[in-house]
Amino acid sequence: MKENTQTTCWDHPKMTELYQSLADLNNVRFSAYRTAMKIRRLQKALCLDLLDLNVAQNTFEQHKLTNNNQLLTVPDVINCLTSIYDGLEQEHKDLVNVPLCVDMCLNWLLNVYDTGRSGKIRVLSMKIGLLSLSKGHLEEKYKYLFSQVASAGDTCDQRQLGLLLHEAIQIPRQLGEVAAFGGSNIEPSVRSCFQHVTNKVELEPRQFVDWMRLEPQSMVWLPVLHRVAAAETAKHQAKCNICKECPIVGFRYRSLKHFNYDVCQSCFFSGRTAKGHKLNYPMVEYCTPTTSGEDMRDFTKVLKNKFRSKKYFAKHPRLGYLPVQTVLEGDNMETLSQSPQLSHDDTHSRIEQYASRLAQMERSNGSLPTDSSSATGSMDDEHALILQYVQTLGGEGSPCSQPQSPAQILQAVEREERGELERIIARLEEEQRTLQREYEQLKEQHGQRGASAASPWESEGPSAHPDEADLLAEAKLLRQHKGRLEARMHILEEHNKQLESQLHRLRQLLHQVTECSHSLVSSQESADELLDSHNSNSDLTDVMEQINNSFPACSRKCPSPPPPLSRRTAVLDCV
Repeated sequence: MKENTQTTCWDHPKMTELYQSLADLNNVRFSAYRTAMKIRRLQKALCLDLLDLNVAQNTFEQHKLTNNNQLLTVPDVINCLTSIYDGLEQEHKDLVNVPLCVDMCLNWLLNVYDTGRSGKIRVLSMKIGLLSLSKGHLEEKYKYLFSQVASAGDTCDQRQLGLLLHEAIQIPRQLGEVAAFGGSNIEPSVRSCFQHVTNKVELEPRQFVDWMRLEPQSMVWLPVLHRVAAAETAKHQAKCNICKECPIVGFRYRSLKHFNYDVCQSCFFSGRTAKGHKLNYPMVEYCTPTTSGEDMRDFTKVLKNKFRSKKYFAKHPRLGYLPVQTVLEGDNMETLSQSPQLSHDDTHSRIEQYASRLAQMERSNGSLPTDSSSATGSMDDEHALILQYVQTLGGEGSPCSQPQSPAQILQAVEREERGELERIIARLEEEQRTLQREYEQLKEQHGQRGASAASPWESEGPSAHPDEADLLAEAKLLRQHKGRLEARMHILEEHNKQLESQLHRLRQLLHQVTECSHSLVSSQESADELLDSHNSNSDLTDVMEQINNSFPACSRKCPSPPPPLSRRTAVLDCV
């Protein structure tokens, strides 16, 4: 109970402060890093970064937690957590406060896996949650996670893998970041994994680890979490070309397009760039200091990329993860009844969510650097996010049918929703007309019988009354069915009006963002045209200086490249 507001709160006061501090990371531009940094802060606050994988597994065995479907009450969870943190306190007395850590870890587990506040969570949920945030080698963690759902033969089928991925995706879901990892539907990820092993019936640990090395979209936050932890103490002997920080602490991002171009993690996460460098240029990430072999490898890549145009990098974007095509069709994999469900699974709620993301991005652009390429890239990311949602909504697989602008996105969403509603309304109207015709025919037949056979009704006595009663009962049923159809039509019409209102608000918001984006792009294109000729000459000069420094003997024989050769090289490169 909060004293100042007299309201009930489920969270521990320290947990509330922790969640509020996570809002500071919302300015991180890339969702995988934003999620990983939030989980890392949570991991350190719960002291789970001190928990070894084998210690956690031994604790589970000590408490006989072998049945994954078993429901644990709050006292059961507290007993297990107390055993874990008592062991950690013996090794790290100054870092572990057992009562506080138990309360906060229990609070976190209930927030992730018991949103209905039933006071119970499954054994599998607690295992996956604690092991995901434990300390250990990344591939060893993959094996431990796999073993939690594997059968006696150390293999798992699609259902078991689905349970593992479902429990794991709840961690970013609780932080509000699940949309960036393909949503809460784990069926596409399961299908992707088994397609990787040529659609075998069962999956082996080695095959699961090989698939996880590709960093699938639904689980990419886990390897990024390990890289974030490794980069915390890394120090690179390089200077950031944007903020001039030297040495770079944390992640180091080296350009594979320009020589000696490095960016620190703060500038990279905020989307800042220096003059002459684009966001779509290839870069390599280092979470540890580089070796001489890595420096030489990057040098050769820069040489190759020097002779590639801007259009090449725009047409060949490089993803840092294995994309998973998310669809709404198909049978859902088995999920746990106690597991929380997304509150924004409804189509219209998801549209409102993307609209709020756009509004937040528009507000935050004022605090970010005013570099035109950075702002344009931020807007492009949000547009790409909406494009991905539209693809998910329609299940479209061909690139040619994908809308390419916000206006087309709105039209696609509106056409699909309105078309579906119109088909339902037309079907109901046709059904109503059919029933109305049948009702009129029955009514007419009943009237004819009443007019032509008035005396036979009296002479035949009660034998004819059952026919009249049947007709009246059938007419009553038809009237009731007609009333239900009219009520359904009224509900659908109200639903259609709400949808039109939501799409109208979204169209207005995207129209404002598009106007700003067009102005920024036009200014950037005019600047690029002036710099293209200068950049080509300076880039070639940089290459020759690097070669002259590496091969002095060659520099005396060939003091400068003749202009015709550079033109021929450009022509050959284009060919």
